[in-house]
Amino acid sequence: MASILAIETSTAACSVALSVGGARFSRYSEEPRSHTRLIMTMVDAVLVEAGLRVSDLDAIAVTVGPGSFTGLRIGFATVQGLAFAAQLPVIPVSTLEVMAQTYRRKCKRHDQQPGIVMPLLDARMGEFNCGAYRLDNGQHNVAVIADQLLSGKATLELIESVNPEVIIGDASVLLNTADLQQYAYQAIYPDAIDLLDIGLVKQARGETVAVGAVELVYLRGTEAWKKHTKLRTG
Repeated sequence: MASILAIETSTAACSVALSVGGARFSRYSEEPRSHTRLIMTMVDAVLVEAGLRVSDLDAIAVTVGPGSFTGLRIGFATVQGLAFAAQLPVIPVSTLEVMAQTYRRKCKRHDQQPGIVMPLLDARMGEFNCGAYRLDNGQHNVAVIADQLLSGKATLELIESVNPEVIIGDASVLLNTADLQQYAYQAIYPDAIDLLDIGLVKQARGETVAVGAVELVYLRGTEAWKKHTKLRTG
């Protein structure tokens, strides 16, 4: 099995996970505005616990958005430094996909039929980052819609259209003002343990890229569904 490091800093939570052989090591913290201080300490801790060096890794998985502008840049700057130094490939993953995976691991009962999980992140100024995921036959999350940024009104319309089993994430500001009692809601942040699971599948499929080709995904404005802002590596 591949040795993969996963780094997740796109929300108020900060987490790192490492897979080597059949063993897993992880760190998780919900300390907003502390990512810069915590992230390398977490990385060093899991590497030491596993007895590995960065050069022993096969790849690094990282959430690329949507999410906090500052958080995303902190996480990716860390990945850039590690990947460039050790010449490692990178596995970019949607924050919202990781949230759906985290929900299924933490909250989903095995006796429930799998339905659509709808992650929402408050993007401020009355807008929300929205996604929707269901399980395929291999029990992997697949997108029902493209991740997108919508106004509060459009988000409510999308919820009614998608009719999810559950809404997850950071959406209490919206849901507390809407008549959505028929939908379950679970406040949740993405966790690097679940990014690791996705990363292992993608690595096995050959879905890795060079770190210089990675783009952070910022969903911005109403003039387009999606805008990619590429970090310059030079």
